[in-house]
Amino acid sequence: MHGDPDSDRPERERPMMNRFGSITDPTDLDALRGVISASDGADSLVPLGITRLEISPTASSSAAEQVRLLLEARGVVADGARVLLLCDTTLIRRDGEDLKRSVAAQLAEAGFEVVRLVLGTPGHSLHADDRVLDEAASAASGTDAVVVVGSGTVSDIGKVATDRAGEVPLVLVQTAASVDGFTDNVSVVLASGVKRTIPSRWPDAVLADTVTIATAPIELNTSGFGELLSLFTAPADWRLASLAGLDASFHVAPRDLLLAFAGDPSQWSSGLSDGRPEPIERLTRVLAIRGIGTGIAGTTACLSGVEHLVSHMLDMHAAARGLPTGLHGAQVGVASVVAAAAWEHFAARASAETPALRPLDIEAARVESHATFVHLDPTGRLGAECWSDCERKLRTVDAQREQITALLADVRGLLADAASSLATAGALASALRGAGA
Repeated sequence: MHGDPDSDRPERERPMMNRFGSITDPTDLDALRGVISASDGADSLVPLGITRLEISPTASSSAAEQVRLLLEARGVVADGARVLLLCDTTLIRRDGEDLKRSVAAQLAEAGFEVVRLVLGTPGHSLHADDRVLDEAASAASGTDAVVVVGSGTVSDIGKVATDRAGEVPLVLVQTAASVDGFTDNVSVVLASGVKRTIPSRWPDAVLADTVTIATAPIELNTSGFGELLSLFTAPADWRLASLAGLDASFHVAPRDLLLAFAGDPSQWSSGLSDGRPEPIERLTRVLAIRGIGTGIAGTTACLSGVEHLVSHMLDMHAAARGLPTGLHGAQVGVASVVAAAAWEHFAARASAETPALRPLDIEAARVESHATFVHLDPTGRLGAECWSDCERKLRTVDAQREQITALLADVRGLLADAASSLATAGALASALRGAGA
């Protein structure tokens, strides 16, 4: 995906050996913790809070066992414990059976009192807005544990709800490889019409059932593959922000963790659209590692660059127009091609002319920002919400003008640094086609 490295690249610019290369099983959380803790500056990383990550054809069958283990670890009597089964209205089948019903029966047979909460309206997209989050948190607060069965949005809701309810034990039964949010400690919510990523919590256990995932709608798994591709663009954005003095959170460990298990997706993506077991399991594993990488970094910036902003903008457009929301990962995959092309465009321009930082005209930027959003919300509230973020970033750029100018004076060094985690736009587009996206 990356091409041949420059043979004359200075030694200081060459990437160090990836320490995570010694780990063959990314679900071995103790091994991951060992490498993470041995990394330089490990004390600046967030401790990995997941206790169990299972990716297997039978993962969903251990939901009751995981609940029992979590309760016993807290000194809670498991027999008769009240367990909330949280899900949305989507019918999910495993080998022809209703998976949600099967998990509910499994929990009841294990001696739990099962309470079921179904969120959303059939035929409509579920959003993690204030009303839904309040409803889920209220239900979680009266239970001993929560089991979520479903894909990304309902899992995000479960993380927020159990966090608000006081870290109620949480088990996620993953039914699609559509996003990487199952294994991180943040949630994507809808606030004032704007998609935002907020801190929530680590799930205690993630059970990714690859039989169910393989039979999920094709567009969900190819969407997950699109989500995956941002790890070939966003870490470079994160590194650039660090070098420019805009983001002090950069750390090599999350970046190396992500790149260690991704390999070359164009070589293993074939068969995803057919639900073949090997690429499905590989996709699920890499997405799980993406979530863990974001979580330990303590910031979504390691995997969320310009490509994620494009996806969130598309979501905002759909919400404002009353249109169906597109699949996040599908949007991210296409936008990753755009992000890679932007880096290529920058490299081409920088080789032809010396980059310069233009003076900041805050009023012109405000007018442009308002004009960008006014067609979605004539009241100006949406534009004002987005402008608050934009203005803060612009003023930070202006405050770091001297450092950014020095960075632009060594564009070759900057591009060499970014190359370790960048793929070409053509390679990403080819990988999407190979996956059947």
